Amino acid sequence: MTRQWQRRLSIGVAWVAVLMIVCVVSPDVRAQAAPRFELEVIVANLSKQKGGVDKGAKRLHRELQNQFRYESIRVLDSASVVIEADQVWDMKLPTRRRLRIRPLVVEEQSALISVDVSGLVQSDLRIKKGQIVIIGAERYRDGKLVIALEAED
Repeated sequence: MTRQWQRRLSIGVAWVAVLMIVCVVSPDVRAQAAPRFELEVIVANLSKQKGGVDKGAKRLHRELQNQFRYESIRVLDSASVVIEADQVWDMKLPTRRRLRIRPLVVEEQSALISVDVSGLVQSDLRIKKGQIVIIGAERYRDGKLVIALEAED
């Protein structure tokens, strides 16, 4: 074997070694470097009966008061969710349906997510930090069940 071929072989072996190290180490490195996106999920009941606004629903009320007609708003469930690549988040709704959120693209200031309310709504949407997205899910009791996704700043 000539020196030139030995040199090429050495360089090739070195590249293979580097790639093997990257493949073994990179999942941990990528997990640490991957952007995290935080959402607050709020499930609320908008009702025709008087009752005012729940303490935890004040921001939601400001967003909804011009979009829906209701006399009271009550938070039924809420959760803080960290959206990371390749993870599906799941919540059982009071209507026995399931809410699933799956990240498609997670960035520093926004996320493209797939939102599925089983048998009712399936949508992909982009949400930016500080933004709130309202999903009017379905009738519930004497009003409407509403899901709010609020991207944390």
